[in-house]
Amino acid sequence: MTISTGLLADHEHMVDALSGLMEREWPGWYRAGGASARMDLRERLRRDCLPLGIVAVLDGQVAGCCALTATSGGLPNLRMPWVGGLLVDPAYRRRGVGAALLERARTEARRLGHDQLYALTATADALFSHGGWRRDETISLDDTPHAIYTIVTS
Repeated sequence: MTISTGLLADHEHMVDALSGLMEREWPGWYRAGGASARMDLRERLRRDCLPLGIVAVLDGQVAGCCALTATSGGLPNLRMPWVGGLLVDPAYRRRGVGAALLERARTEARRLGHDQLYALTATADALFSHGGWRRDETISLDDTPHAIYTIVTS
């Protein structure tokens, strides 16, 4: 089992597979008349600025993605960058793909000159806490508690 990560800009051929995954896993967001997964991914085809797309491949198969973004959850961008759109294909979960994506996000944030990286989650507390992230606060978005995590990039 080999997990590799890279910039979406270097793997543009994965946009179709990733947009399909995003639409299947987040139908409430990526629905007819709603946000476009393909458009979101195309905006992340960058190397040196936000939003920056990151992909994970497991044994030659597209396994997941995330992005470095300027904002998260509509929060004011007093902090940045954020890990956004962290998604692992259900077939590849619990194999280290999420942790590999977070580590690559940390590396890319450092490369872009950021000392800290932030994340907002309602469901992935274990992934962040096991990865050495510090839980800073809990906020409510749409009546659902979300944790804000921080990690130093150095």
